[in-house]
Amino acid sequence: MTDFNSVVSLINGKEDENNITASKASNVQESVQEKPKSVVSERAMPFDVSVFSNEVAQKAENKNRIYAEVASNINAYDVADNCIRQIVYKLLGTPVKSFGDRWLPLSFRSTLGSACHDFIQGVTNQFTETEISLKIPSIRFSGRLDNLRGYNVLAEIKSCTYKDYQKIIRDQKPRTADFYQVMTYKYVLENFLDEAKDESIKTRSNKPALDHYDIDTLQFIYLAHDITASDIDDFSMALKIVDSIKKQLNSKRNPFYFITSMVLDTNTFDAEPYYDFIRRKIKEINEFLDSNTLPPGNNEFVNRKKCFFCHYYGICDIK
Repeated sequence: MTDFNSVVSLINGKEDENNITASKASNVQESVQEKPKSVVSERAMPFDVSVFSNEVAQKAENKNRIYAEVASNINAYDVADNCIRQIVYKLLGTPVKSFGDRWLPLSFRSTLGSACHDFIQGVTNQFTETEISLKIPSIRFSGRLDNLRGYNVLAEIKSCTYKDYQKIIRDQKPRTADFYQVMTYKYVLENFLDEAKDESIKTRSNKPALDHYDIDTLQFIYLAHDITASDIDDFSMALKIVDSIKKQLNSKRNPFYFITSMVLDTNTFDAEPYYDFIRRKIKEINEFLDSNTLPPGNNEFVNRKKCFFCHYYGICDIK
């Protein structure tokens, strides 16, 4: 088991855009299918990256807008890391001028992250349950955890940049947001299982299969998949990081040096402070939604580190 001393200190850990992963909450299919194009015999020009950039921006705008229109529940990443203002704006259906990504490679990173999930889940038979829906209307929560093994192991697949991967290997700690996300799944699974298994509540994927879970093992499966990070000054620096990791993990004998597994024994730390955080944040979100009001700027769950990527940046008055 990985040593996870001073786990409380994770609450104040530094977060940045390198921690953005392929959140299942944003994995929304396009509602309008494009018509097949007819092939015309004409002289054509080569593929244009600048045109592609505009295409990426438009597709991201459409995808984000569709998600915002249908979003009606709190997800695990909302609880783990998102700003409470952004969550309330979203769930109140607040209109904005643009739902475009302020950093275009975000959609590329999201696609790579989804591919990482598909690669592992499509190959291994080690998990007893995959893509388990946890829809809990009583607290407006809807999440989908990656994997379970038996009644006691909860495993999440997390993609990351090589810069983050280097930190994770060095510190032997999961990223703060990842830890809280997994703890949210554990809390919901163990405290709202009857509601999660209710067949009258429709879900897009499988419901929990067992009648009892006692999660004592949290597993974080990290895959380093790209080098697009703002704290990388140039490509040569990125290559040095990758080369350092390959040497550290002996890539000649370990072809999957870009995958690492971190396991935490929940019996080695007190889960109650994290459960308290989860309960309070869910409770406050629901209170603001019920009263149709926005959280004030001094709310403890306001996270100004999220402002740059927030679609409500232009209308929020506390940035």
